[in-house]
Amino acid sequence: MASLLMIPCQHLLLKKLQRHCHRKAASNSIRSEKTSSFSFRSNANVPFHELPGASFDQYMDDKHRVLRAVFSDDKGTTKQLNEEEWRIKMPPIQCLFLSVNPTADVRLTFRSNGEDYPPEIPHHVPKVLELHFIRWELQGLNSFYKDPYQISIDVRGSLYPERKGKHSWLKNQMVMTITFCASPAIAFIPENVLQDAIELIFKTVWDEMKHEFHGRLLEDYNRFKRNKSKKNSV
Repeated sequence: MASLLMIPCQHLLLKKLQRHCHRKAASNSIRSEKTSSFSFRSNANVPFHELPGASFDQYMDDKHRVLRAVFSDDKGTTKQLNEEEWRIKMPPIQCLFLSVNPTADVRLTFRSNGEDYPPEIPHHVPKVLELHFIRWELQGLNSFYKDPYQISIDVRGSLYPERKGKHSWLKNQMVMTITFCASPAIAFIPENVLQDAIELIFKTVWDEMKHEFHGRLLEDYNRFKRNKSKKNSV
């Protein structure tokens, strides 16, 4: 889960940034701080094969197994805080002139039978796993945001199986909202360039996360299916 790659997004944004870097530093210093807010959404549909008597819903009944499959590792990059929360240390994210070392606390909540489902999830879905990145520590932003409350990141997602006939998909929906004050140190960057940078970071990080997240989850589900098949054949 935490083996994300560094994000070399400089080359994709450099041309845009260069068009605006000729502005004088003096004019930047007198600009007032402005609050900006961006939201991004990502959806994933991963096909997988279910077996009779070993459905993904049955696999999700053992939520502790699901949690261990997703977050447990031998590198010391994750730590269980309590029954539903984990702390994840991620490798540095590099973009523009920033190098950030992020740590996130993630809460996982299991829901079933349509109770308290997010509005976008159909109530016929038997079980849903909700993810909420509830706290962030972003080392490397100290020179731009001395007050940690100047930047706020909210990431929420949901994962559940969807079926049509004999076909099954693992559906994963994620929404990120970031709100921040543009400090004088980055005031020379236009809002559309910042939005491009943030969106690129989110998409790259999320592509890496969902690849590993789905891979570890479905790998463990396949073990669950094999064990069920062995027991049924005895």
